[in-house]
Amino acid sequence: MSDLNCECNDKGKGLIENFKNGLAVWTQELKTIFSKLLGNFEVCQLEKRLEREYALLGKLSCDDAQGDIELCKKQIDFFKEEISKLKKEQAAKRDVKRRDNQRDMEL
Repeated sequence: MSDLNCECNDKGKGLIENFKNGLAVWTQELKTIFSKLLGNFEVCQLEKRLEREYALLGKLSCDDAQGDIELCKKQIDFFKEEISKLKKEQAAKRDVKRRDNQRDMEL
């Protein structure tokens, strides 16, 4: 009779532990998705700014607008560097996540 009570308690604990583990996995996945979305949004915004700088550079070179061509070129270089840095960071995060997942699967 006491063995029956033990099994019931173990099943209850197993259910709670599974729920906790599932909740932890779900939370981690939401964090990952949110992080990817923010990173992609930031890259997209920088690419839009880069396109505007290219358009401004074209206008400046045709004397259709007033401004400093050198400043515009520096801005373009800055945006290119930032975009490449962000993409490298995202790729590094994906690689780390992939390695962690492979390591977890081997356990």
